[in-house]
Amino acid sequence: MTILKKIREFNWQAIRENKLYWRFASLKTSVIFLGILVFFYIIGTIFPQGGEIDDYIRAGGRFSSFVIFFNLLELFTTPIFLLSALLLFINLAICTFERFLLLLSQKTLKTEELQFIPSYILPLDINPQLEDAFEGVREIFKKELRFREQTNGSDKEQVGSVRIIEKGWSYKWLTWIYHVAIAFCFVGFLLTYLFAFEDGITLYPNEHTKIMPTAVSRWNGSWGKGPQELDFKLILDEFITEHNQFPALDYPKDKLSRLAVAMGWKEVKYLLDNESYFPKDWKSRLRVIKGNHAVLEKTIEVNDPLYFQGITFYQAAYEQNLKIQVDDNPILLETEVGKELIVPGVDGMLKFGTLKTGTLFKKDGTTEKIKPFVETTLVRKDSSGKSETKKLGKLVQDESLVVDDKRIILKEFKEASVLSYRYDPGVPILWISGILAMLAMSLRIFGAWHRIAYRIDEKDRVPRLLLNIKTKGLMANEEKFIKRLKYHLNKMTEPIDLDTPV
Repeated sequence: MTILKKIREFNWQAIRENKLYWRFASLKTSVIFLGILVFFYIIGTIFPQGGEIDDYIRAGGRFSSFVIFFNLLELFTTPIFLLSALLLFINLAICTFERFLLLLSQKTLKTEELQFIPSYILPLDINPQLEDAFEGVREIFKKELRFREQTNGSDKEQVGSVRIIEKGWSYKWLTWIYHVAIAFCFVGFLLTYLFAFEDGITLYPNEHTKIMPTAVSRWNGSWGKGPQELDFKLILDEFITEHNQFPALDYPKDKLSRLAVAMGWKEVKYLLDNESYFPKDWKSRLRVIKGNHAVLEKTIEVNDPLYFQGITFYQAAYEQNLKIQVDDNPILLETEVGKELIVPGVDGMLKFGTLKTGTLFKKDGTTEKIKPFVETTLVRKDSSGKSETKKLGKLVQDESLVVDDKRIILKEFKEASVLSYRYDPGVPILWISGILAMLAMSLRIFGAWHRIAYRIDEKDRVPRLLLNIKTKGLMANEEKFIKRLKYHLNKMTEPIDLDTPV
């Protein structure tokens, strides 16, 4: 109650009389700060954000001293960028507040203060009194053309006076909503900057995995708080891999054969080899364990993450580990795909490609289970230290390849799912406010808004309708509106005999 009392007693009018306040309420100020931020965004697209300066230099990046001095690889966390964003937020907040006050002050229209200058004068060929003409026109605007009345006062006071009617989304309110949405976008940015963090986790099948982030948010880091274990665990029930079969075109080498294929005289042939197995999808069937119970189950894939307690888990990659048996030795050698393995008795090192397993989606529309296999390469170094590679072929599970009189057998393999996860409380606000801003702007630009001031009077014994029309939006068509209005007025009126005394 004390805080509310202080807010009520605060002298807001004194602030609004300050020159600096009205500087921030200016559209010119918005344009200046937007221009500054656009400049930052352009620089941010040139220099890789979040990268290491050593990686930037190794990749051939130029002006390294300049990049280090201005911290251009972390541009969006620099004090000058954050200050510019904060000042733009203050500018938008003040503009929104002032526009809201303006809209509230214009909620009740006073027609006697309006300077009514008609842009159209339409004669009403009608015999009855002006009161009847007024009622007929009013019904047309209300029921046929679907306008809303904005003026106040009793019906009897409206004959001969100005009436204000409106149709469509209010242009001013849409502008205000757009400003509010942009301001909330900045709130979302601020929440993301302060509280967001991301990390990764590797899950092996049927293991209860604790989630212990190694990263902390800027807010917790500024207070010296370290990472904390989350209050739930994940279990990987199954890791699913899927491949597509993409046969390679067996394109003839001689010119006449290629011409025959091009002319359709010769049938096109395809080659199916191990390289035609292209990854289609990776999926992880997950369970969320809280306490001793599973509270959520979901199979995630690359574009379909898991959401739980504000944290989003994405399918990022996978790991594959192989167990290799040499001859009849019961001790298995363990290695990771893509890495070199030293095998006793083999001159050189063995290197295994990506394990092909899971489901194969064939070109003819059928599917089949892939018998696990890896492509095997022998890596040797010559006397000068230069590496030489030799393809040994396909090593299928429980089958063998002979290398230097040694039988190499793929006995077992294990696949692990690599997930990245992110906590970002600003995302919901950014989604909602971003959509709201785009919707308000779209309605403001492409919609149709009509505001009409009209009055009915009499000249030469003939009633007439005087109109002042304002429109906004690309869909607003003033000529079309006038045609519709004349059509309904003609339906309402009767031919008039000017010789008949009134």
